[in-house]
Amino acid sequence: MTAVLRIGLILISIMSFFIIVRKIRKSKIRIEDGLFWVVFAIILIVFAVFPGVIYFISDFVGAKSPANIVYLIIIGMLLIKLFFMSIQISLLENKVVNLAQEMALKEKEDGEE
Repeated sequence: MTAVLRIGLILISIMSFFIIVRKIRKSKIRIEDGLFWVVFAIILIVFAVFPGVIYFISDFVGAKSPANIVYLIIIGMLLIKLFFMSIQISLLENKVVNLAQEMALKEKEDGEE
Protein backbone atom coordinates (compact mmCIF):
# COMPACT_ATOMS: atom_id res chain seq x y z
CA MET A 1 0.00 0.00 0.00
CA THR A 2 1.51 3.31 -1.05
CA ALA A 3 2.22 6.11 1.39
CA VAL A 4 -0.17 8.40 -0.49
CA LEU A 5 -3.03 5.90 -0.07
CA ARG A 6 -2.21 5.47 3.61
CA ILE A 7 -2.11 9.22 4.25
CA GLY A 8 -5.31 9.69 2.26
CA LEU A 9 -7.08 6.97 4.25
CA ILE A 10 -5.98 8.50 7.54
CA LEU A 11 -6.98 12.06 6.62
CA ILE A 12 -10.35 11.14 5.13
CA SER A 13 -11.14 8.80 8.02
CA ILE A 14 -10.29 11.36 10.67
CA MET A 15 -12.29 14.08 8.91
CA SER A 16 -15.31 11.81 8.48
CA PHE A 17 -15.04 10.67 12.11
CA PHE A 18 -15.22 14.25 13.38
CA ILE A 19 -18.01 15.20 10.96
CA ILE A 20 -20.14 12.23 12.09
CA VAL A 21 -19.54 12.94 15.78
CA ARG A 22 -20.54 16.57 15.20
CA LYS A 23 -23.71 15.52 13.34
CA ILE A 24 -24.63 13.15 16.19
CA ARG A 25 -24.14 15.92 18.76
CA LYS A 26 -26.37 18.27 16.77
CA SER A 27 -28.98 15.50 16.44
CA LYS A 28 -28.83 15.60 12.65
CA ILE A 29 -28.14 11.87 12.44
CA ARG A 30 -29.34 8.98 14.55
CA ILE A 31 -26.80 7.38 16.84
CA GLU A 32 -27.38 3.97 15.23
CA ASP A 33 -26.56 5.35 11.77
CA GLY A 34 -23.65 7.38 13.04
CA LEU A 35 -22.19 4.36 14.78
CA PHE A 36 -21.78 2.57 11.44
CA TRP A 37 -19.85 5.50 9.99
CA VAL A 38 -17.68 5.87 13.09
CA VAL A 39 -16.77 2.18 12.97
CA PHE A 40 -16.16 2.49 9.22
CA ALA A 41 -13.74 5.39 9.81
CA ILE A 42 -11.95 3.52 12.60
CA ILE A 43 -11.50 0.45 10.38
CA LEU A 44 -9.97 2.61 7.65
CA ILE A 45 -7.63 4.22 10.17
CA VAL A 46 -6.55 0.77 11.40
CA PHE A 47 -5.87 -0.30 7.81
CA ALA A 48 -3.81 2.83 7.18
CA VAL A 49 -1.84 2.70 10.42
CA PHE A 50 -1.29 -1.08 10.35
CA PRO A 51 -0.86 -1.96 6.67
CA GLY A 52 0.35 -5.42 7.68
CA VAL A 53 -3.30 -6.39 8.20
CA ILE A 54 -4.08 -5.53 4.58
CA TYR A 55 -0.97 -7.32 3.33
CA PHE A 56 -1.96 -10.42 5.29
CA ILE A 57 -5.50 -10.35 3.91
CA SER A 58 -4.30 -9.76 0.34
CA ASP A 59 -1.82 -12.66 0.60
CA PHE A 60 -4.51 -14.88 2.11
CA VAL A 61 -7.03 -14.02 -0.60
CA GLY A 62 -4.43 -13.98 -3.38
CA ALA A 63 -4.98 -10.40 -4.49
CA LYS A 64 -2.26 -8.76 -6.56
CA SER A 65 -2.43 -5.45 -4.76
CA PRO A 66 -3.26 -4.60 -1.13
CA ALA A 67 -5.01 -1.46 -2.39
CA ASN A 68 -7.50 -3.70 -4.19
CA ILE A 69 -8.36 -5.35 -0.88
CA VAL A 70 -8.89 -1.94 0.75
CA TYR A 71 -11.29 -0.98 -2.04
CA LEU A 72 -13.00 -4.37 -1.85
CA ILE A 73 -13.56 -4.02 1.89
CA ILE A 74 -14.86 -0.46 1.47
CA ILE A 75 -17.24 -1.49 -1.30
CA GLY A 76 -18.40 -4.52 0.71
CA MET A 77 -19.14 -2.44 3.80
CA LEU A 78 -21.01 0.14 1.76
CA LEU A 79 -23.09 -2.58 0.09
CA ILE A 80 -24.01 -3.96 3.50
CA LYS A 81 -25.04 -0.45 4.62
CA LEU A 82 -27.06 -0.01 1.42
CA PHE A 83 -28.85 -3.31 2.03
CA PHE A 84 -29.86 -2.33 5.56
CA MET A 85 -30.95 1.11 4.38
CA SER A 86 -33.13 -0.53 1.73
CA ILE A 87 -34.81 -2.61 4.42
CA GLN A 88 -35.35 0.50 6.53
CA ILE A 89 -36.84 2.41 3.57
CA SER A 90 -39.20 -0.47 2.80
CA LEU A 91 -40.44 -0.52 6.38
CA LEU A 92 -40.96 3.24 6.34
CA GLU A 93 -42.85 3.06 3.03
CA ASN A 94 -45.17 0.43 4.52
CA LYS A 95 -45.78 2.69 7.52
CA VAL A 96 -46.62 5.62 5.24
CA VAL A 97 -49.12 3.50 3.28
CA ASN A 98 -50.74 2.28 6.50
CA LEU A 99 -50.96 5.82 7.88
CA ALA A 100 -52.49 7.12 4.65
CA GLN A 101 -55.08 4.35 4.70
CA GLU A 102 -55.92 5.01 8.35
CA MET A 103 -56.28 8.73 7.67
CA ALA A 104 -58.54 8.05 4.69
CA LEU A 105 -60.75 5.77 6.79
CA LYS A 106 -60.89 8.34 9.58
CA GLU A 107 -61.83 11.11 7.16
CA LYS A 108 -64.54 8.89 5.66
CA GLU A 109 -65.93 8.13 9.14
CA ASP A 110 -65.91 11.83 10.05
CA GLY A 111 -67.69 12.71 6.82
CA GLU A 112 -70.49 10.20 7.43
CA GLU A 113 -71.33 11.59 10.85
